[in-house]
Amino acid sequence: MNVSEQAVDATEQASSGAVQDPLLHPPAVRAGETDEPPADAADLVAPPAPPPLPAPPPLPRHWLRLAYNFEFWIILTGIFVVWSEVGGQGHLDLIAWYLKLACGVTLAWAAVRMTGAMVENARAWNHNTVKWFLAVLAVATLIAGITYWYHLHEVPDEPDTDENSATTVRNSAGGPHTLAIVVARDRTHC
Repeated sequence: MNVSEQAVDATEQASSGAVQDPLLHPPAVRAGETDEPPADAADLVAPPAPPPLPAPPPLPRHWLRLAYNFEFWIILTGIFVVWSEVGGQGHLDLIAWYLKLACGVTLAWAAVRMTGAMVENARAWNHNTVKWFLAVLAVATLIAGITYWYHLHEVPDEPDTDENSATTVRNSAGGPHTLAIVVARDRTHC
């Protein structure tokens, strides 16, 4: 057979369905006809997936307490530094100590609680975080209001008038070498 006869013969067989393409339809293999042993049901199952990596251990609570404690003191220090710079040290000096203490501690406490709400939940911005952020804004607004009130009601500065001051007078009646005479005013309180 030549090549053209083989092509015609293959075409006739393909049209009759007697021969199938070995790449598209592999021949059926019966059990026992191959030299490979039959597959077990365990071999047909996909290999098990590796176990997932364990989650990192949570940070112990005593370390978080220590971190929150440091954060509180840093924030408290920063509050008074910013308050004196923004509101003015003169106005801060006029405010009663108990108001400064209450506002500073409350603002630092609210800021630490906001940080704790961020750390202890899966999402940073959650219901508790927003609640404590609003508390921080409220206390900061209160601080600004107190500072402004003290600014409006501060006592105006009085000019320096010292009753024990001395006045220098030049004696023009004397000679050219006459010294200035110092006249003391009301030196009864010296």
